[in-house]
Amino acid sequence: MKKHVFSAGLIMLLIAGQVSAQEFVSKRNIDNNGRVDLITFNSGLSAKSTNVNDILKQSLNLDSRSTLQSIKTDLDPSSSFIDEKFQLYYDGIKVQYVVYTLHSQNGKMESLSGNVFPITDVTTKPTLNAASALNSAIKHTSAQKYMWEDAEYVKENSYKKPDGELVLIPIEQNDGSFKLLLAYKFDIYAAQPLSREYVYVDALDGKILMTDAIIKHANNFYGDNATSSHNESSIENSAVLNAKLALVSGTAATRYSGSQTISTTLVGSSYTLRDSSRGSGVFTYNLKKGTALKSTDFTDNDNNWTAAEFNNSTYDNAALDAHWGVSNTYDYFKNTFNRNSYNNAGAVLKSYVHYSSGYENAYWSGSEMVYGDGASTFSPLTALDVTAHELGHAVCEYSANLVYARESGAINEGLSDIWGAVVENAYAPTKQNFLIGEDITKTSPYYLRSMSNPNSGLGAQPDTYLGTYWKAATSSCSPSQANDQCGVHSNSGVLNHFFYILTQGKSGTNDIGNAFSVTGIGFAKSAKIIYRMETSYLTSNSTYANVLTYAIQSAKDLYGGGSAEAIATQNALYAVGLGTAYSGGSTADTIAPSTPTNLAASGTTSVATNLSWTASTDNVGVTGYDVYSGSTLLGNTASTTTSITGLVASTTYSFSVKAKDAAGNASASSNVLSVTTGSTTTPPVSYCASKGNSTSDEKISKVVFGTISNSSTGTAGYENFATQIANVNKGSAYTITITPKWTSTSYNEGYAVFIDYNGDGDFADAGETVFTKAASKTTPVSGSITIPASAITGNTRMRVSMKYNGIPTSCETFSYGQVEDYTLNIKATGTVNSLTNVKVNSAINIYPNPVKDVLNITAEGNFSYQIYSESGQMVMSGEANEKMLNVQKLTTGLYLIKISQNGKTTSHKLVKK
Repeated sequence: MKKHVFSAGLIMLLIAGQVSAQEFVSKRNIDNNGRVDLITFNSGLSAKSTNVNDILKQSLNLDSRSTLQSIKTDLDPSSSFIDEKFQLYYDGIKVQYVVYTLHSQNGKMESLSGNVFPITDVTTKPTLNAASALNSAIKHTSAQKYMWEDAEYVKENSYKKPDGELVLIPIEQNDGSFKLLLAYKFDIYAAQPLSREYVYVDALDGKILMTDAIIKHANNFYGDNATSSHNESSIENSAVLNAKLALVSGTAATRYSGSQTISTTLVGSSYTLRDSSRGSGVFTYNLKKGTALKSTDFTDNDNNWTAAEFNNSTYDNAALDAHWGVSNTYDYFKNTFNRNSYNNAGAVLKSYVHYSSGYENAYWSGSEMVYGDGASTFSPLTALDVTAHELGHAVCEYSANLVYARESGAINEGLSDIWGAVVENAYAPTKQNFLIGEDITKTSPYYLRSMSNPNSGLGAQPDTYLGTYWKAATSSCSPSQANDQCGVHSNSGVLNHFFYILTQGKSGTNDIGNAFSVTGIGFAKSAKIIYRMETSYLTSNSTYANVLTYAIQSAKDLYGGGSAEAIATQNALYAVGLGTAYSGGSTADTIAPSTPTNLAASGTTSVATNLSWTASTDNVGVTGYDVYSGSTLLGNTASTTTSITGLVASTTYSFSVKAKDAAGNASASSNVLSVTTGSTTTPPVSYCASKGNSTSDEKISKVVFGTISNSSTGTAGYENFATQIANVNKGSAYTITITPKWTSTSYNEGYAVFIDYNGDGDFADAGETVFTKAASKTTPVSGSITIPASAITGNTRMRVSMKYNGIPTSCETFSYGQVEDYTLNIKATGTVNSLTNVKVNSAINIYPNPVKDVLNITAEGNFSYQIYSESGQMVMSGEANEKMLNVQKLTTGLYLIKISQNGKTTSHKLVKK
């Protein structure tokens, strides 16, 4: 099937007819993930044109099966921008999380933002019905009770057993790309044990494709998140109810913020924590340590809610904080951005206080806010920054709708912390606004998170992108409660610190060696930039790369390009490891970075070596490093480590490194390092066959050993991952971790790992069965493997086997399970690094790479070539004057091609697909 990519290969239909994209597109911004995230138009395109939808479709290169449906139009109160959001549909099916926003000003189209995903081989016809898919979702959740079984909750909130919505959902693949898959979407709200999440079930085979947490729980973090849609019929009911009641002002002795004025309602002869003056109402209810969400009022007989009455053993004064805090949060968004409740349509705001017993969390459920009373770590979790944090998630739901996992989830969390700080500054400026949870934390340090110093607090966070305390958030991380949905709380520290620096200003050097100096712009301006970024630009799968684009663009929208606010925004992002420092203005940067030092090599083999060096510094900032072999530039990298591949055996190379900055200034060269490659690759050997006949019920999901961390999606009974190499040292111990994957039912699985230590092509020698695990349902399984001193030096094979209900042998074919092969590079001594590839460039290059049929070679005149398999066996050779080689007969795998011309030989790594 033809592959369709909706990126920016742009053709547009204007009044004059069909014209070239270059005539109306000013710029296509490519984020750090290599995807278009912002298209800027040339001036003059009317936002009122009757064919705007066609313009956008053609701008995104959408085919006839794709449609864009306008779902929301907002006028930014802080600027003259009109932002119109469009939902993508394919064959009439909603593409979940894919929304584009058209930004117009003064009647002219300015830009189009949103994440771009490929449409490749999309299936739009389900083979599974919704009822069967729901059974799969319920089986996955495995709860004892669901909220649709709670008659009282259903009556009040119109929540019912989900029917399921058929959607197309972008699923991230192991290589970081996305594929659209057909799925049923279910909102599964479980009462016992408590959970709420979107569950996406494959509409073809019933597998769980992904979940998106609506409620989340994690130790040392109060639980939250808002990525839910829900029925608002209860809003009208609440509004009608309050129209019949008398609204009055009362005085409340709050637990955390002193005496405050609150809005209450007289019901009969008692005053209640009900307020109909804000949207469709602010209601605060008493759960009395129960878990069923019932609307039981707190009451007072004279509307003077005193400490004598409510500072009691059940912490009832905490309800006064919740009521006051939610009201203030509503007021902040209404008064500052003219936003009427979290959905901008007056949604009712319900708070449930005293949830459960000893409950150390608070959360936004997608419908209401729920607060526990705490226990050993927290006091009742109703402080002002907590309530604002929770409602911040609700605002996110109805604007950016960020998926609660990996980087998008970290941005979700960071935005809520920001609104906690902003609201606290507006209504309680004497509090420590850049500390989160300082009022409720009982243990030292007496705050949960710090925006000024994210490395501190109960939950240490990174203050620099990919810096200290950064948690793995790539596609290889499978989100779960156990890993904090791949670090959503930990990695939110980057956005938190960016906001702090933008607001207050700061000078220093970040974790990746970049010196920065930022002049703060204050709470009011920084909050406006964040709000515009969140509500007008960010989308569900946005990453920090998109934050870089959209925060700067938001500052330009509000204050103009080159403004002090836009400069501060760019420099504050640079301070946390995103992008480059601002280099505009009349004075050119002529100061070169300092010289890189301590260039060293490790893990050298016959065809590769790893280089590392000490970071340089610069007056503006280091943007990268150029790596040289002699006088030949091999490539560049943003890291201070890299791998050089495609080297020739038994050859001496001289490497050096130079640092560069954004203005193009280059440092002096580092020390010159001499590296000699090994003599040969490991001789070819042939290993016995081993496989499982069926992986329909169980397979290997992930193997981690040394530098190998492989999440496999293949379904063959044998998978050859010999191109994945772990460098290991003799005498060192390494942990092997194997994670199984079951289709539905969990079965007992046995495991074994074999290493051909003497390189003789089998696993039959003493000590080569290095790990076994009796059959069980444990997941994952782990063990320690020590590389013996007697092992060969160089590459050898490691086999990982998983077998149903028994321990596998090395050459066995069994009924159920899977076998995977890997390569170990065994070294005598030394430390092994896991580094980033730098492509070897020279006068001769090859493409495409990976290659399927024909390999193109850039070379002048005749040349000779030899192609070697990964094991070192020559598989092709010859003389050529044509610049194309037919490699169709090569099997899939990794090869080394050597090209000789005029007495010089270059080597290149070649991947055959």
